[in-house]
Amino acid sequence: MEEMMTVPCNFCEFSSSSSSRYGCISEEEGLDEAAVLRKEVEKLRLLIKRMNGKDECASFTELTELISHLRSVQCIVLSQQNKEKEAEAGRAKKGVLVPCNSTIGSSKESQEKQSHGSRLLRMKINFERRNTESLQSEFDRLWLVNERMNGRMLEGMTSIDLAYLHSNISCALVALMGQTSGPRMEQMAMQHLEEPISRLAERKRCSSSPLQFRLLLVSRKLRRFHY
Repeated sequence: MEEMMTVPCNFCEFSSSSSSRYGCISEEEGLDEAAVLRKEVEKLRLLIKRMNGKDECASFTELTELISHLRSVQCIVLSQQNKEKEAEAGRAKKGVLVPCNSTIGSSKESQEKQSHGSRLLRMKINFERRNTESLQSEFDRLWLVNERMNGRMLEGMTSIDLAYLHSNISCALVALMGQTSGPRMEQMAMQHLEEPISRLAERKRCSSSPLQFRLLLVSRKLRRFHY
């Protein structure tokens, strides 16, 4: 097996705890190549899971720093996407004839159908490949995903691929920001859920025994007056 690339990590600098939790420390000596590869794949899985807002163990500081990092990467990807669009437009002007007006509508429809069909075919191929891929193949795929989510290895990507990457980063940012406000949102949801339940229980008590409820109110007032 050829010498394996190690995973470059942007997240060790975020905190001292993240380096040990995400496997960004020196590997133990004496491991065979398969064991090292397995550890690298596991590290990549955790890094990508964390970047997509699915790591429940991430601290608030780690989340905010990761959000800032991905926003910077998003700007890099958008800049590269605009450059690639301009390059593609220039190539189209040189090598592709502009269709006449009568064929513009039909050509757009056929392009949309072909684009939809190619997306479905790509999804099917990726699904089947992931189910049968080797550990080395998974490492290569995840390594490239990690590189591109960090704003590297963008050369050679089409404007469509860059737009898809930009969309993935946007979804990751939404998930990460949701994580930062998650506990507060859960608390608010629980309060909204508990209030109608408590009101309903009080109404049931009042309707089932109105006399007992009135006597209870009178006794409370008398107790206050007495004290």
